[in-house]
Amino acid sequence: MKKAFYIILSLFYLSTVSAQDSMLENSVSKEELFSILAADEHWISYPSYQDREKWEHIATPEIRQNVISEGEKALSHIWKPDLATDYLAYKRTGEILTGRENHMALISLTLAELVEGKGRFMDAIIDGAWFLCETSWVHSAHAYFQKDQSGLPDPDEPTVELVVADIGAQMAWTYHFFKDEFDKVSPLISKRIKKTVIERLINPYFSRTDYWWMGLHGEKNVNNWNIWINYNVLQAVMLLDDDRRQKVEHVYQLMRSVDRYIDVQHEDGACEEGPTYWGHAGANLVKFLDLLYRMTDGKIDIFNQEKIQNIGKYIYRVHICNRYFVNFSDAGAVCNINSGAVYHYGKCIGDPVMTGFAADFARISNWATTLHRGSIFARVLDDIIMSKEILEGKGCNIDFLSYYFKDSELCVARDEKKLNAGFFFAAHGSHNNVPHNHNDVGSCMLYYNGLPVLIDVGVGRYTRKTFSSERYSIWTMQSCYHNLPTINGYDQHNGEKFKATNVHFKETKHSACFSSDIANAYVAEANIKSWIRTYQLKRKKEFIISDCWSLNQTTGETVLNFMTACDIEEQDGSLFLKRDDVRIQIVYNKKQLSPAIETIKIDDSSLLSSWTSGVLYRIRFSIINPQQKGNCKISLRPINQ
Repeated sequence: MKKAFYIILSLFYLSTVSAQDSMLENSVSKEELFSILAADEHWISYPSYQDREKWEHIATPEIRQNVISEGEKALSHIWKPDLATDYLAYKRTGEILTGRENHMALISLTLAELVEGKGRFMDAIIDGAWFLCETSWVHSAHAYFQKDQSGLPDPDEPTVELVVADIGAQMAWTYHFFKDEFDKVSPLISKRIKKTVIERLINPYFSRTDYWWMGLHGEKNVNNWNIWINYNVLQAVMLLDDDRRQKVEHVYQLMRSVDRYIDVQHEDGACEEGPTYWGHAGANLVKFLDLLYRMTDGKIDIFNQEKIQNIGKYIYRVHICNRYFVNFSDAGAVCNINSGAVYHYGKCIGDPVMTGFAADFARISNWATTLHRGSIFARVLDDIIMSKEILEGKGCNIDFLSYYFKDSELCVARDEKKLNAGFFFAAHGSHNNVPHNHNDVGSCMLYYNGLPVLIDVGVGRYTRKTFSSERYSIWTMQSCYHNLPTINGYDQHNGEKFKATNVHFKETKHSACFSSDIANAYVAEANIKSWIRTYQLKRKKEFIISDCWSLNQTTGETVLNFMTACDIEEQDGSLFLKRDDVRIQIVYNKKQLSPAIETIKIDDSSLLSSWTSGVLYRIRFSIINPQQKGNCKISLRPINQ
């Protein structure tokens, strides 16, 4: 009897696991998909180009004019191909010289013609579409997918990557909107566009299943590439596939691949790639799922799943203030998240906090002046169509003092339910092999009155080195340029086994506390038994950073590193961090810790987008006469001015 009970229990457990995974596959069989997948174009939510009355009422006059003005600029665009040496530069020097100027110009022209409808952009659209049919779409950094490894794109081996997917979907929509207009000039235009998209995107996608980003062979490194590409391919398939049986086969494979992306996400919804990448991950997920929902008349709907809802809510849960976000991994501290995608996600999951956050962010980030730009055509068009609703939408107030992403070991906590009042801190445990990883297990960031105090620097401009074996030779990736200790002369190491243990988060009305043992994030040669790093927020009083350690032996210098964007003042043996009207005193035991200050000048364009002053500072507290066992603490206290 007991054995039978355990068999039943095991079967129940397995059924529960399978229900949680493969959400899309489990929602419908391939045969059922054949009967519910749209057989016509009623799933398309945009007016036809010929329906001028509807287009004339889309967006505000100001936004319409912005779209048209951008199209007018693109009229003078010179259609110039990337040279062979532009491609070869990536392999030779690591520089990325191939660009998206042609692709973006065609988007601007297409949007302007849709909004204005007078035909004056049509010849330029024909030029742009024809030009793109003549030139390679493959990005120089992604040519590695091909067998030829010279760095040049091989036209005989069509390759599916991010830029190919973006352009392919855009060209499919160009075909959809303007086919009749093109045919008045020559049927060859539409014929060429359709043929090129099928040959460069659709056929290559479905001819193989071994792209790592597809996840169809158990790959663990599935990331934003998956949902970014799959969303684009789904659009192209629905617009250009003529054979219904083939279309169903294609859509089902896309669902299977997206399931692999959803499966590897944590139940808590945290985007391990950071909030910048949520704009490529969560933002494209909602677009894919909503498109699938509309294509099946609501028959495929997984928006009520907790994981799907958490993936959306992540973006406002890691918001700090204004355009600052919690930016672990390759994310900038200042993010221009897409308010349109956030708002759309909030509507799909029925979350008024999320839609309110999107409306508020749209207003503070001056979104109305930039919403007509972007690399994914359908998303830009969605933004234009929803813009008035979003910009006039009701805002929201945050309704939580802290949040803990337990699966990702990421915490956020603040003094009070106001974005620009008092302390805000974030910290995480996890491991050093998350997507877009930095060696930063156990690090933190601290803001006061909405301004950065202790920071995560972020990532510089991408080069070949960023995604090579040399990645951790880049200073922004190293733990000693995060808010972490260098122990016995060693910094953290990259790899999944280099991780935090005994991670805890606890909150009360008056405090929030995060702690983790970061010893395993360092190599064995560092001789660390344990190193407990603790962050405690005493609300409306102070922020305390504590270290308690046990070493096998002391073999080198041990230093506590802290990164700041604040000016540093030394006064009467004390340190003060100052930025605008914020002044924070760093309180420490002068007999135990000896500070040194390094100035880091920033000239990288990507880093300057967050740190506009061009200067950062690293404070290095050397532990005086370190012992095998010991503890120390540093307190940061606001000074009223």
